[in-house]
Amino acid sequence: MVSTSLWMDTEILPEANALKGDVHCDVAVVGSGVAGMSTAYELSKRGQSVIVIDRKGIASGMTARTSARLAPLCDDLMSEFRKLRGAEIAKLFYQSQAAAVDRIEEIQAGEKIACDFRRLEGYLFQGHGMPADVLDEELEAVREVGAPVHRLVGVPLKGCENRHVLRYPRQATFHPLKYLAGMAAVCATSGVRFFANSPVEEVAERDGAVTLRTAQGQITAGHAVVATNASIADRFQLHSKVAPYHTYVLAFAIA
Repeated sequence: MVSTSLWMDTEILPEANALKGDVHCDVAVVGSGVAGMSTAYELSKRGQSVIVIDRKGIASGMTARTSARLAPLCDDLMSEFRKLRGAEIAKLFYQSQAAAVDRIEEIQAGEKIACDFRRLEGYLFQGHGMPADVLDEELEAVREVGAPVHRLVGVPLKGCENRHVLRYPRQATFHPLKYLAGMAAVCATSGVRFFANSPVEEVAERDGAVTLRTAQGQITAGHAVVATNASIADRFQLHSKVAPYHTYVLAFAIA
């Protein structure tokens, strides 16, 4: 199945060529979505020589298919996260995610990237037949991790006037590919090299260096960051633990 999104008409570095021959750098980043591009940006700003490599076009993977919602809370409820990992890990998760949203806001402002970034409120409300105490438990968990939250009654949708609601201030949204296009331009100016359509076939550590081999060349680096949707490194067999779920967002106008 092929999926497309509202963002995918934004092309990023179409001139990026496939890797041919051998190249060297301080850090090689595999994957050019928001994780890989952010890593390249931060490292290049600290004087590191960086190469970003992707199996397809630059920023054409999962980030191009995101809902573009920047929310520092767990989609599957913080109360469920707390049950699985405990209160302290849940708090660290929230703090790290909130810091990431703040960093995106800081970068797009500082680098003058026109990516439609804006802060907005998020809402979690009762589904049909859902007991209100589910939101009570979630409210407690969200407050425990330190996130701002308000409990209300009423959603501005017909038939939902009496639904119980949690409202989350200071969430955000943006155009992910406009953001990455701006990031890529800044990275290129800082000397970051990009290689597209170059699947990495092997990652090996030898003599204090990391070698990434492709069909037509290889990268030798001091360090490598695997920032792909599913891990390509077989050190811990992480790919065998990844379930292939799809989620969908629908956008339409209501008369």
